Amino acid sequence: MICILTLVVFGVLAIFSASHRPLAKEAFECVFLRLTLRKCRTGLDTKVKSSIVGRIMGKSPFAAKITYKYFEVFSWVLVILMVASLAYSVYGGYNYSLYGNCYGPEEINAFCIYNALEGETFTELQTKVSGELEKPTADDDPYLGKDDAKVEIIEFGCYSCPYSRQAQSTVNEIVQKYGNQIKLVFRDFPIDTIHSRASLHAEAANCALEQDKFWEYHKKLFTEHELCTSAEENHLEHIVRLAQETGLNMKQFSSCLKERKYKEEVKTDFNDGIKAGVHGTPTFFINGRTIIGPKPIRAFEKIIDEELSK
Repeated sequence: MICILTLVVFGVLAIFSASHRPLAKEAFECVFLRLTLRKCRTGLDTKVKSSIVGRIMGKSPFAAKITYKYFEVFSWVLVILMVASLAYSVYGGYNYSLYGNCYGPEEINAFCIYNALEGETFTELQTKVSGELEKPTADDDPYLGKDDAKVEIIEFGCYSCPYSRQAQSTVNEIVQKYGNQIKLVFRDFPIDTIHSRASLHAEAANCALEQDKFWEYHKKLFTEHELCTSAEENHLEHIVRLAQETGLNMKQFSSCLKERKYKEEVKTDFNDGIKAGVHGTPTFFINGRTIIGPKPIRAFEKIIDEELSK
């Protein structure tokens, strides 16, 4: 079965070099004959066997003897490993296209080679949590949907995080699709060590909440936040302008922001996130099941549908 490996190797090389095309053709003919239960007449398998054994002989005659004796067994093992690797790659690619992960939507810490194609997919905070993790609750934070919905989604997000912002289009789709079947809660997880003034934006959103305009202001922050990093207006000016555009009572809003009225509220959200094992934004808990990063909507749908069907 060494011809199968030879076909793969020379087939790839033949794409880039014409000198390898005759060998690829010979390997194909050999594989075809073997698959139809006929002996390979090209002699390619014998030539490859002789070449490999000859190279090993120069380093270890004993190893060369074993290789020669069990060459067909080794060939089968290599072919099986190659097929398994190919199947594993296809399986990982399929999951990645659906869920943004090689193993499924919830395998958040598992290695996935396809991640290298996109780089980072969430803003990561280096944290150390001692003891058992605590399942997060909705607390008294703002939510969309039905309070006693069967499925509760808690998002820990940071207004300054580009990945949190990227995830919002998917969040909007989820809300539109499931409506009152879910309860979507937003909790603050500002990563000030990475994103400048992240807590200030979170506190501003809470000031909008006390005027019953949280979600309108929340949407503007995620939609326009990147604009405030492009100079011209500073963070505070940006926050105030969005408040004016949202139609907030500016005297009340400015007083709330100046007093940092919701500093402790934001801190509570952050600490609850740490206790729940949050180490990056955005992080979603769907009835306690975790998704990290702006995953495709199918990753969310799979879990939500499973929870609704229980």
